[in-house]
Amino acid sequence: MWGPGKAGRARPCVTARCDPYADIYDRYADGLYRQALLTLGDAGLAEQVVCDVIVDECTRVPSSVGCAGDASYRLPVSAYRRCQELARGPSWHNLPPRQRVSGVARCIDPCGLLSWEERGALGLVLFGGLGYVQASHEVAISPLDTAALLRAVLHRLAASPATGRPSPAISRPC
Repeated sequence: MWGPGKAGRARPCVTARCDPYADIYDRYADGLYRQALLTLGDAGLAEQVVCDVIVDECTRVPSSVGCAGDASYRLPVSAYRRCQELARGPSWHNLPPRQRVSGVARCIDPCGLLSWEERGALGLVLFGGLGYVQASHEVAISPLDTAALLRAVLHRLAASPATGRPSPAISRPC
């Protein structure tokens, strides 16, 4: 219980300096959420992915083994793998097909032609910060195919109606 005169003071350990877990959340949650949302197309499942990945990160034993010890690589890969698990599970398959692709995924893939693996590769590059070669190895798509996919999506986004230029890829009926 707070004593008299202490109610207005904030707890000192709320800052990232005192709480490394808050720092992990602050640094990675947004990108992981966008990555999972692009991959799965469902906001609820994307939140679950972020929660699972950050909790796993906060409970893991620290390692000093090069890339495996780098959270900026490890967390997006963990999120992709968690998305794989959820995409195989009943909670994702019970969604109506139209609801499986929404938000960010619909902007990037308006016709719903990309597989969740392809959206996962894009999520690793666009929001996870991995290079296209690293992402291609993780999702088992060739680096050339991953590069072509990324180029096509970036071209489509650059030419989207929001920029004022017509986009043949978006304006074509599916």
